Amino acid sequence: MIATAVAATAEHTASSGMPQFEPSVFGHQIFWSIASFFILLYLLKTHVLPAIEKVLDARGNKIRSDLENAEQSRRLAEKAAIDTQKQLNAARRMAEQTIEEARLESARYREMARESLSQELAKKKSVALAEIETAKQKAMTELHHVAVDIAMLATEKLIAKNMTKTETNKMVQEAIAAIQEHKGQVH
Repeated sequence: MIATAVAATAEHTASSGMPQFEPSVFGHQIFWSIASFFILLYLLKTHVLPAIEKVLDARGNKIRSDLENAEQSRRLAEKAAIDTQKQLNAARRMAEQTIEEARLESARYREMARESLSQELAKKKSVALAEIETAKQKAMTELHHVAVDIAMLATEKLIAKNMTKTETNKMVQEAIAAIQEHKGQVH
């Protein structure tokens, strides 16, 4: 039976050429082609296109959401950068202020140390001057004692020796000159 169908088809093909363009089946082929097209169009419109639209809408929403998130992240990053710059500027100002305060404090301590040193040196100078004055007074007292001793020795010599008035005056003048010389050297 299959053999008979294949043989009939072979005869029919051999006699007419291409079966698609044979006028007896051409009308049926056009009808089924149009019917197939509309059925396929209906199936695509009802089943395939909604699924594709759903995927495309989901993808569009995802892209839109990602863009909005990226924009929001960019705004947040810009705001964070501005805030960081403000904090950095504030920290710089604070550091500069701290440095200036430290410089002023250092100058104040340096001035206080200078004044303290100046006062200490003035005290030491006054103590030294007082010590010098005390030493001078002591030297003067010792000189006075030495002069008295010299005068006593001179008197003893004068008493032991018979001297004239001119010799006595000369000796007293020499003693006075010697004492004045010693006073001038002490001052």
